Amino acid sequence: MKQLFAIILTVVLVFASCDGAGGEPTTAELKLNKSEITIRIGEKETLKVVSAPPSDEAAVWTTSDRAVASVFLGIVTAESSGTAVITVTMGKYSAQCTVTVPERSYTMVWSDEFDGSALNTHNWNYEIGTGNWGWGNDEKQYYTNRQENIRVENGYLIIEAQKEDYEGSKYTSARITTKNKQDFTYGKMEARLSIPGGTGTWPAFWMLGYGGWPSCGEIDIMEHVGKEPTMLSHALHTKNQNGTNGKNWSKRLYRNDAENTFHTYTLEWIDDEFAGYDLIRFYIDGQETGACQETLQTTATDWPFKAPFYFILNLAIGGNWGGPNIDDSIFPVQMKVDYVRVYQVEK
Repeated sequence: MKQLFAIILTVVLVFASCDGAGGEPTTAELKLNKSEITIRIGEKETLKVVSAPPSDEAAVWTTSDRAVASVFLGIVTAESSGTAVITVTMGKYSAQCTVTVPERSYTMVWSDEFDGSALNTHNWNYEIGTGNWGWGNDEKQYYTNRQENIRVENGYLIIEAQKEDYEGSKYTSARITTKNKQDFTYGKMEARLSIPGGTGTWPAFWMLGYGGWPSCGEIDIMEHVGKEPTMLSHALHTKNQNGTNGKNWSKRLYRNDAENTFHTYTLEWIDDEFAGYDLIRFYIDGQETGACQETLQTTATDWPFKAPFYFILNLAIGGNWGGPNIDDSIFPVQMKVDYVRVYQVEK
């Protein structure tokens, strides 16, 4: 079929390059209908040969950077931001078109700026108690909705962990989610926040899908443990690759200002980044700090990130990662959140 198409295309191009009367060549160069185009990621543009020299060679289409723009029989698809050159060749003749693919343009679709005097319960749920065996991680705190542990003041959400005997636990703190209230699939999600230091602390800004863990999927946008004062972590958990079997994707980085300093932590969750496959990128203060790509070999049990996910903010104490040692002299400690925002690609 491909050979037949090449023969037909060659005949058409040769015919187009001759005048109708004498059949003599009317051009000695190969030309495209456009020499440069700008298309957004995911869009397509068709390039056409408008004049060609006599040739019995088939037209061959190539791209200088398939990660930016792919081409098939003149149909150009923008894959990711950047610049690529599309070339059509017939024998010794060629013509080119420069393709520019701009960065994605995002629009904010939801946010909580924590500007009021109380937590907005249209957006957030309080989670209360010790969870299932310490929220599945042997954590030592009891989560409450008391002002002592969670409040909105001076434009910030404050989650405060305290050392106190409460409902059988020796520590209290808070955990909130947007489950069944605000959830999203794809886009740019970010929070500006400050995390505490001290051995035994385990603050996190993360997302979960619906259903049982780990099949539902988990996206850890930011995790930190006080026993590693300079460490910040991003991670993904799935049914096949999760923390319990040690196969999950993760990226740790180290910086001296990890604790008690405001940073913006961003997840860019991209639909069809390249050739139909999704991509998840992480950023701190606008600088890319890690990325994980869906691949041909990826199954639904490896990549559940195609469904709605909701946010979680919490400050755990101790646990499988935060513990086992807890420095009781550090309390109280605070996690402060300036805002949580969601942006999605402009249509």
